[in-house]
Amino acid sequence: NSICSMWGNFHFKTFDGDVYQFPGTCEYNLVSDCQSLIRQFSVHVKRTEHSTGPNISRVSITINDIGVELTEKQVTVNGKKVTLPVHVAGILVEENTIYTRLYSKMGITVKWNKEDAVMVELDSKYSNRTCGLCGDFNGVPVYSEFIESGRKVGYAEFGNMHRVPNPTHACKDPFETDDEQNVENKCEKFQADCADLLKDEKWSSCSWVLNSEPYIKACTNDICLRQPEDEDTDTSVLCATLSEYSRQCSHAGGTPPSWRTANFCAVTCPYNMVHSESGSPCMDTCSHKDTNTLCEEHNIDGCFCPPGTVFDDISNTGCIPAEKCQCKHDRIYSTGEILRKDEEECICAEGNWICTSIPGPGLCTVEEGSHFTTFDGKEFTFHGDCNYVLSKDCKESRFIILGQIVPCFTHQTDTCLKSVVVLFNNDMKNALIIKADGTVQHNADVTLPYMTADFMVFMPSSFHIMLQTSFGLQVQIQLVPLMQVYITVDQSFQGKTCGICGNFNKVLSDDLKTPQGVVEGTPVSFVNAWKAQSNCPDRTERMDDPCSYSSDSEHFAEHWCSKMKDKKSLFAKCHATVNPDSYYKRCKYSSCTCEKSEDCLCTVFSSYSRACAAKGIFLQGWREIVCEKYTENCPASQNYSYQLQSCQRTCLSLASERQSCSVDFVPVDGCACPEGLYQDEKGLCVPMEKCPCYHNGQKINPGKSVTIRDEHCVCMNGKLHCRSWKTQTLGCSSTKIFFNCSTAAPDEHGLECAKTCLQQEVDCFSLDCQSGCQCPSGLLDDARGHCVKPDNCPCKHDGQFYAPGSKITIDCNKCTCRRGNWKCTHYKCPGICTIYGSGHYRTFDQQTFGFRGDCSYIAAQNKCGNKTGTFHVITENMPCGTTGTTCSKAVKILLGRTLLLLSDGTVTVTDTGSGPEIKYTERNVGMYLVIDANIGLTVLWDHKTTVRIILQPQHMEDVCGLCGNFNGNAKDDFTTRGNLPTPNIMEFVDSWKVSSNCPDAKPDFNPCFETPNRETWAKIQCSIIKDIKGPFKDCHNKVDQNPFYENCVKDSCACDTGGDCECLCTAVAAYAQACNEAGVCVNWRTPEICPVYCDYYNNGTDDCTWHYSPCHTPCYKTCLNPNTCNNSLPNLEGCYPKCPEDKPIFDEKNQICVEECPVITTSTSSPITTTSTKPTTTESTTSSTPIPTTTTKSTTTTTPESTTSSTPIPTTTMKPMTTTTTPESTTSSTSIPTTTTKPTTTTPTPESNTSSTLIPTTTTKPTTTTPTPEPTTSSTPIPTTTPFSSTTAETTSPCIICEWSDWINVYNPALGGYDDLETYGNIAGSGIKICEQPEHIECRAVGAPHMRFEDYIQSTNQVAQCNVSYGLMCKKNKQTHRPYKCVDYEIRVYCCYICSTTTKSTTSPTPIPTTTTKPTTTTESTTSSTPTPTTTTKPTMKPTTTTASTTSSTPTPATTTKPTTTTGPTPSSAPTPTTSMKPTTTTGSTSSSTPTPTTTTKLATTTGSTTSFTPTATTTKPTTTESTTSPTPTPATTTKPTTTTGPTTSSTPTPTTTMKPTMKPTTTTASTTSHKAYHNNRTKHIIYPFTDNYH
Repeated sequence: NSICSMWGNFHFKTFDGDVYQFPGTCEYNLVSDCQSLIRQFSVHVKRTEHSTGPNISRVSITINDIGVELTEKQVTVNGKKVTLPVHVAGILVEENTIYTRLYSKMGITVKWNKEDAVMVELDSKYSNRTCGLCGDFNGVPVYSEFIESGRKVGYAEFGNMHRVPNPTHACKDPFETDDEQNVENKCEKFQADCADLLKDEKWSSCSWVLNSEPYIKACTNDICLRQPEDEDTDTSVLCATLSEYSRQCSHAGGTPPSWRTANFCAVTCPYNMVHSESGSPCMDTCSHKDTNTLCEEHNIDGCFCPPGTVFDDISNTGCIPAEKCQCKHDRIYSTGEILRKDEEECICAEGNWICTSIPGPGLCTVEEGSHFTTFDGKEFTFHGDCNYVLSKDCKESRFIILGQIVPCFTHQTDTCLKSVVVLFNNDMKNALIIKADGTVQHNADVTLPYMTADFMVFMPSSFHIMLQTSFGLQVQIQLVPLMQVYITVDQSFQGKTCGICGNFNKVLSDDLKTPQGVVEGTPVSFVNAWKAQSNCPDRTERMDDPCSYSSDSEHFAEHWCSKMKDKKSLFAKCHATVNPDSYYKRCKYSSCTCEKSEDCLCTVFSSYSRACAAKGIFLQGWREIVCEKYTENCPASQNYSYQLQSCQRTCLSLASERQSCSVDFVPVDGCACPEGLYQDEKGLCVPMEKCPCYHNGQKINPGKSVTIRDEHCVCMNGKLHCRSWKTQTLGCSSTKIFFNCSTAAPDEHGLECAKTCLQQEVDCFSLDCQSGCQCPSGLLDDARGHCVKPDNCPCKHDGQFYAPGSKITIDCNKCTCRRGNWKCTHYKCPGICTIYGSGHYRTFDQQTFGFRGDCSYIAAQNKCGNKTGTFHVITENMPCGTTGTTCSKAVKILLGRTLLLLSDGTVTVTDTGSGPEIKYTERNVGMYLVIDANIGLTVLWDHKTTVRIILQPQHMEDVCGLCGNFNGNAKDDFTTRGNLPTPNIMEFVDSWKVSSNCPDAKPDFNPCFETPNRETWAKIQCSIIKDIKGPFKDCHNKVDQNPFYENCVKDSCACDTGGDCECLCTAVAAYAQACNEAGVCVNWRTPEICPVYCDYYNNGTDDCTWHYSPCHTPCYKTCLNPNTCNNSLPNLEGCYPKCPEDKPIFDEKNQICVEECPVITTSTSSPITTTSTKPTTTESTTSSTPIPTTTTKSTTTTTPESTTSSTPIPTTTMKPMTTTTTPESTTSSTSIPTTTTKPTTTTPTPESNTSSTLIPTTTTKPTTTTPTPEPTTSSTPIPTTTPFSSTTAETTSPCIICEWSDWINVYNPALGGYDDLETYGNIAGSGIKICEQPEHIECRAVGAPHMRFEDYIQSTNQVAQCNVSYGLMCKKNKQTHRPYKCVDYEIRVYCCYICSTTTKSTTSPTPIPTTTTKPTTTTESTTSSTPTPTTTTKPTMKPTTTTASTTSSTPTPATTTKPTTTTGPTPSSAPTPTTSMKPTTTTGSTSSSTPTPTTTTKLATTTGSTTSFTPTATTTKPTTTESTTSPTPTPATTTKPTTTTGPTTSSTPTPTTTMKPTMKPTTTTASTTSHKAYHNNRTKHIIYPFTDNYH
């Protein structure tokens, strides 16, 4: 009923379902938007001229200001001819073999078969707003269309009203006769034929979904009104109506039959395609094989590929089997062809690439004196003023490379590389120094080529100096126009380097790691930590745009730099291989920053040409385009003298504080200046007063002044004479001593190399000496003016100091400050992918990029390669602005069989009908909608343009899409859907389109070029991000603001059709959220800038509940989420309810604060006292095992029912809790011995088949377990449920127990594709429980158990990782040696558990123990009269020794609870029953009276006394109850927790936020034999006496 159509012999069907005939032959308004003042859209159809037939010659669609005209031969947009498919302003026009289709994101779809049939589908938001031949869309047939003001309107009159005047089309209106009824009567005789045809059995699926009467009527008219000459083609007149009926049936979800035959309405298809009446319009192709599974469109009729084939969109050969697909990169590759690239070799296999990486050398560059690229590819800009450690060999100290980066001239931000120093084997005295002027020193100036045993220095050209070593280091230094350095290290240094160039470990995220061992948030704080001289000042980041100061320099920069990106220039042949964008940015930046613009500009061009040459592309003749002057040169001469016996008289030697040389050496001959003259830098000889001075290699002309470290210095006679602006400090502070350079030894450098806390690890290198106050030997300067012992050194991170022992959190790791360095944990952290604004992406591995594309793109999915995936996250841009940028996003999340569509600020959920059911929660937190699926996927959406996807570490290396592969290496994030790494972002983006017929994306461009009048406004507004005094100042050290600022300016320029502030606010909010995640809360919104109106939610009442918070925790108490708290969610900004203390819980349904949540009471057959309920929340960390959750609210109240009159019964008030549903259980009722209590409710239990067994007891009362519907196991945190009773409690203090698990082997390589993945996730999935955060791990090969894992790996060349963060991983595709597959491995882990408080309770003579119960999904218990041996994991046990009843329990799943433990002797002559419980995650097994082995925990049973214990995978705080019993044996009292099934006589620990399972033994007196448990303090192990067997 949102469809209007016209077809065949002038038939029309309105939105409201009226079917009529109107034989008009003019141009008509089919549908347009009539209610709004400005028409948003219209669809006009024009009949073919000079013909009486029903064909349509043109369909014109206008949407806002875009006009699209469809004709049979071509499509025009705003008058310009276009080729299909085309995307313009949110409108997609495409065609298939039968239809031309236009789809607008405003909710309009038009389909035309290029002949007689047009179908229009509108979004329901247009209801009651349309007019035209399609009617008013008000949901009521006839009214307002054919009855107007009570008068009947004829079909012809109605049709003529909607004629569109067209002066060029001469046509006549049909006569408005009143014989419509006569026509109907005349045609009645044909109706039976049509009814037989359309009501035939084969059309039955259509009659279910569609009313066939209108089509029978249309068919009747077709036969009746046919022309006499059509007699012979009696059947062909029916084709149009049958086609329409089939089309509508297919759209409504029916399956029409294949009714066409070779001589009845036949359709011919191209290639080898076949016609179908109902097929998916999303066709799978070779390059997009998943299009159909992600399709949301209705089925249509048309030509399709036969089942089992895909369309070959690479070679266009029609439909082929998927395995015959080819690959495409720069050309088409057939299966088996190899593509060789720098870092990998790829083989085409069935349309996908299989790539193996070729280990290559690492390259680190320092270009333009301020632009750094690390070995792992991280790029940043930094303006230094010191010597810095560029790179060093941190393992064997074979080399250290230092770079002196200082301001070139007067500007602090115009910095140059002045010299490079290479030290070999830590030898400070024999440094190789290469300066910017081309001089090389190794103890003295050397001439090139120069060779030693370890290295060689030579000049391959006058512009370059090359250093080559014997151990895999190569340094290339460029001298002209500016000094630049390129450091190459070979593969053997991988992971062994440190310094500004990073650690060369192929992981981008840890490149900014300081010598203190912590990763910094910004390049500035990182580089400052690698200073090689302790007395240099820390530099701050440059915030301004250098090109904003002078329009001349901006025009100069733009004119020359744009030549690099020019598609017609010589540089274009390198564009596909080396992306010029970053070089273009650097070129503009350098040209505007530098005093010598041309030098800097040419330096960047030379960098680009070098990068191209490194890839094998030579830009012959590029200097003819730019920078020609450097191709010319010239020299100069000096006086020759035979006998020189003075220190070399250069102007440079005058400046040295030290005596340059002693004169008692044998005279030498050579070139020098005459007596009294000194050689300046040009080689000319000048008198002393004309000598320039030098500072940091920088020349200061005679008489000129310069400022050095707050001192005013003037150059006189080649020396700088300085006078401090500060008042001269007389003497040193009490802790420091004065160092005087004039008395210093040659290897003492004073303050230049004074040891400081931050400089402990850095190698100092200096040729100079600086006098001043420094710390005495053994003490270090703490950078705040104090001398401290090394142990008391503070640590620095992101510009802040932390005291020794301080702890900070970086991502999910904790770092502790020790001796000035950070010691950090190394857990794998969740990955966050951020998408915001007009197509800005930051991947899981922190790679950033942007593009403009209107299609749907796969952001992340775990269906990669040949894996079957469980989730897909798809984003689609919605357009705004004339520049083609986007204002909002639609997000589709496919979770198993559930499809969630997030658009227009709302969520719609549909069941796709195939795939696993994955549980998820949906809630609003502040400005964000949070979809949290418990497979480790969380999606945050701000209802507009920002999407954040958070993945838990178990998905590492298992995802793909625009968000990258989450493997830590950002370099390979641009991997196409065919698995080919590519430097071309557009190739990468287009491969991740959902549908192959969507047009290709366009590169990220700068819309400020198209709207220059907005650029200034955008820059002023966005400057809030960079303002060093603004709200974000505390975040600048933590998060690099440059990319956010650039994106903000772009987006603010682009949104030029309204929504300006929307785009600006989104961009600033993206930076604020990044700051939030880095731990800086920024309250940046004001009433003027992007205000948020939270008072709206208070609904005008005085109750001021809602408040804005810039960084509220996502965990707060609500009725729907009393305690579920996803710890991976960052703090989020938005409006939050602030509930008063007397009403602490927020009820989302009614949007109010309440004291207690609304209660649901359960009734059972036994009498129940209902008591008031109050929820309590425990924050609990869910284990990282992916287990789907369902959260239901259930409030349970129990009153134990008594059977023994002498027993006092405490009333148990239960607090409501969130129960977890678990897999289907097949349970039969078991009779259980109970003397006192009876459970009121039971919850769904895990799958288990339990036989009904009777247990011999004195008093028995049967309880029944209720089996429940079919959910999946869950790991939702569960709140505490405490039954109250009159007891006295006393507490004991905690202890710690550590131990190794058994060897675990759950993955069989032979069955798992010859991978071996002994990961914690797989182990938990198999039902074995281990602790959440093991302390250590050991791995070994099953075939060589006595061999160390490292030795085995070395001897067999297997590639496998054994890591305490995730377990063991071995992948077949990573193996490099025979047999090219993984052998079978096993692992064990070392866990430490904290034992917690034990409560002793004392009650009246007949004891009923008080318990603090936490309900869990425990299992139906199986009882047998013989011991039940169980095997595998060795958990830490918690024994409860009772008499006469043997209770054993098994590991409960990740979310467990505290059930009641009862003790007390039960007199019975029968053999003792063993109650064994099954964990939620194991498969059902039946217990009988024979010993039944199950795969749970080690456990032994005895008659007389037993120990029961429960290991858990999560951290636990067990509260165990000891019952103080009277001497006479009393019957065992079993209090049952609300949500357990079967008797729970065990201590099941509960999860708390610490995550380490613990157990503590509780022993009571046994009436027959007594056994003790021994605790061995030395090994921290517990030894249990189970009869005579000790384990």
